[in-house]
Amino acid sequence: MNKKQTVDLKLAEAARRVPEQLHLVRLSKTQLKVLKTIVPGEKVTADQIASRCDLSKSWASNLMKQLNIKFYLERIPQNRRVGGVEYVYMVKQGKHSYVASTCSN
Repeated sequence: MNKKQTVDLKLAEAARRVPEQLHLVRLSKTQLKVLKTIVPGEKVTADQIASRCDLSKSWASNLMKQLNIKFYLERIPQNRRVGGVEYVYMVKQGKHSYVASTCSN
């Protein structure tokens, strides 16, 4: 958040009421980095994100699951030709503008 932006009063009040739950919505620097690498409308796998962000595949997968739980990514299961399921992810509508404003400081 840049210095000119103000915190919404309702958000500030909610944070005061349940500070122990802030980690459920706050994004880490790595999560922000992951979101910045996804183009609006693009479908990506954890393997692609691992390569783009120089992360292990398991860590990228974990981050993507966390971002899905926090409602930043949509998680879409796809059957693999060799068996099993692979998940592809898309940034949910409206989340790119939030990420851009968060990363612009």
